[in-house]
Amino acid sequence: MEIVKKFFPSVMPENESVYFAALLGVIESVDELASLEIVKTPQSYLFRLIPSLPKYTNLIIEELIKFHNLIGIRLDMSKSIKTSATITFSISFN
Repeated sequence: MEIVKKFFPSVMPENESVYFAALLGVIESVDELASLEIVKTPQSYLFRLIPSLPKYTNLIIEELIKFHNLIGIRLDMSKSIKTSATITFSISFN
């Protein structure tokens, strides 16, 4: 899996490191050849996930929703997933 991180600090808090490790595990369990870009902004994390094949899109979305519901994090998903074949979502800081 290819991962690109932008604007990340050199040292991340432990809880964020654990979250990203678990997230990568969820994504790789469905599509190990997917590409993921993570951008840190002052208010949120922005994710852009590109499945290796379009057939994985629905399964990845389902697993992402299950994972985030399990840990109690609200996702803001993009509405143009079908047209762009890219899963875009964000997590806001409170």
